[in-house]
Amino acid sequence: MSNLKLTSFLGIEFGTSKEISKEKLLLREGAIFDEENSSEDVLFFDGLKFGGRQTTYVFLLFVDNKFAKSSVVITPKLDAFAMDLYKEIKNEINSKYYQTKDDFEIFEEPYYENDGYTETGIRVGKISVSSYWKFADQYGGQDDFISVRITEDMQIIINYEDGDLSDEMVDKKNRENSDDY
Repeated sequence: MSNLKLTSFLGIEFGTSKEISKEKLLLREGAIFDEENSSEDVLFFDGLKFGGRQTTYVFLLFVDNKFAKSSVVITPKLDAFAMDLYKEIKNEINSKYYQTKDDFEIFEEPYYENDGYTETGIRVGKISVSSYWKFADQYGGQDDFISVRITEDMQIIINYEDGDLSDEMVDKKNRENSDDY
């Protein structure tokens, strides 16, 4: 486990420029660049499959023209399928990398495990479900991550992120926000 590295997403190495990242993703079957929703620091794509599943959309985040993080959004056909789909994806990632111990199902009152109201609890923000996989950075910096979670909209979000570039992205945003003061 300690020798596993997370260096890329769909063949796009962390730190790659927006132009090259876009070119690489557009080589994937069905990929369509969504210019309307994209911006200087975010590239959106429709039509992609990920792990054999049709995505709602995929986006890549950049900091100073360096690929830092990706998000894959998958919407189950019915809310009732969200938890099963989440568990399938989590198990597939466990099989590829390692069995995570960072697996969380947090219930707030009045909800509890196996009460029959899991989807309702997730929708109202009283149940959160997520898993994380941590990888030592290839250059000895901040750890890199894969995470999976279910949103309040019952979508499955899969993130791949470079720890150093994600920190750089947050620092840049904080500096920009502090300019307002």
